[in-house]
Amino acid sequence: YDGMVSLTELSRQYSEESPGYVIQSWMRSRNTLEFLRQWEKEMNAEFDDQACEELIQQGHTTSLTVTPSLWIRRTHAVGMHVKQGKGGGVSAYPEIAVDFRLWLDSKGGLVLIQSVQ
Repeated sequence: YDGMVSLTELSRQYSEESPGYVIQSWMRSRNTLEFLRQWEKEMNAEFDDQACEELIQQGHTTSLTVTPSLWIRRTHAVGMHVKQGKGGGVSAYPEIAVDFRLWLDSKGGLVLIQSVQ
């Protein structure tokens, strides 16, 4: 997938053993799901917004863990891609990867904001 950034590689800087868990933790946030929702609504005509709403509600009322695979399967999202097996992982388009990176490293966010000012 051209131009995609490996979220798995970014996560490994924080957890070598379980980068997938780091990504799942990011996806627990309602802000993350709302960000992904906005990206998909702009970039993906096939996005299922109703399924997205249901996932957001389920995520807050049950012990459902929203994983990248579940997100993609339920909402027909295209912003992230999951590859199983050896050499696999989660990749995402740059805008999504930046959101993930800012979540991982708040100091990086401050640097980004200061560079824009």
